[in-house]
Amino acid sequence: MDVQTLGRTVPNPIHHGPNEAELAIRIETYGSRKGRIEVHGNFHIGRNREFIDVREWNHNTSERCKLPEISVSGARGAAAIAKEIKRRFLPEYLPLLQKAIDKRDAANSYEDKTRANLTALATIVNAHVPTERDRTTASFYHNDRAYGNVQCSGDSVTLKLCSLTMKQAERILTLLTEVR
Repeated sequence: MDVQTLGRTVPNPIHHGPNEAELAIRIETYGSRKGRIEVHGNFHIGRNREFIDVREWNHNTSERCKLPEISVSGARGAAAIAKEIKRRFLPEYLPLLQKAIDKRDAANSYEDKTRANLTALATIVNAHVPTERDRTTASFYHNDRAYGNVQCSGDSVTLKLCSLTMKQAERILTLLTEVR
């Protein structure tokens, strides 16, 4: 996609940098801000390009703080605009981007651990593991023995067991009091 600005064609307004940095550069084309270059950073780095929110709360307004952005006059030229991006934008954007990457990686790790836990426990009761990554419950049914659900997270498990015999219930509860 090309953008017409200041008599020149500017290719793709999204610019990729190191360590997943992406800058969106937009040229205002009307109003009092016409000809200004606006620079925003991208935080859509999650699985399926979800937005990773790392904004802090502004306790004075009870709203989240704004993400970094700058505006530079397009008349100043490419070198001056690049200098302003480096001086004013990157020092705010890059630490927040790293925070977003760390948050995303921790969430992905937790999700992977959840999936591994669900798969391991579903195998024991021969339950089908859902293919959707966000599904964390597997159901099982064993005709005359028992049925229920195994619901997992990265650090805990919830079991719903139904139609247990008295002996099965005693064995499970005894095991729970013995195992640590």
